[in-house]
Amino acid sequence: MWPAPPRIIREDGQAMLLEWRLPDRDIYSEPVVPPDSALLAFRAAVRADSADLRRPVADPPQPKNEAEAAMWRDEDVNHELAQSGEVGNIEGMTCLDALLFAYQNARVSELTHPTEFIASVLRREVNGRSELVVVFGAGGEMFVPKSVYGFDVVVELVAQGWDYWYVIHNHTLQRNGDRVALGRPTLSISDVHLVGNLAADQGLRSARVTNGFFTFSVRADEFSRMRSR
Repeated sequence: MWPAPPRIIREDGQAMLLEWRLPDRDIYSEPVVPPDSALLAFRAAVRADSADLRRPVADPPQPKNEAEAAMWRDEDVNHELAQSGEVGNIEGMTCLDALLFAYQNARVSELTHPTEFIASVLRREVNGRSELVVVFGAGGEMFVPKSVYGFDVVVELVAQGWDYWYVIHNHTLQRNGDRVALGRPTLSISDVHLVGNLAADQGLRSARVTNGFFTFSVRADEFSRMRSR
């Protein structure tokens, strides 16, 4: 669990921008799921629908026109690049992934009202010890309000000497008929555009996408191999 409550940077209704400062412990990068009751209930519900699949099976989108169809073809390319291991890799989510997912799930149930969060994780060495700062933004609706993306805070941290290790967000539950389906563990075409700009402007080193079971991670030098909007 979190060693201390976060600092509230910004709050507007359900939209919140938070910050944790932590020692960089090995466990945060290990495939450990914390004993959070709401997170465990989420995972149990997914398993009950036999949906805990590395390659999620969901109802296909229904594009309204050729432009939307072309967009979904690009999304499928990114999904296949991730699933094949040609770009990045997919593994069980780590402890820090899980803590972030669990925090938002405790605020707004990912089962009944799926929402995304976004978090920037930075680190630096101080007196021979590695420290982390986590800047977390989320709201109460599906997509994160831009007011709490937190990239303005990241700019300040990078200027102070912090290394922009990775940015992570989640892809929410989908439907597979009358069952749930996990979100795709890959970067969407919009995600690729966003993280590419962060790499160019702030030195972002990698990006991650989690769905509550699996996390896709990809280095910044691989972003250009994925489709972007």
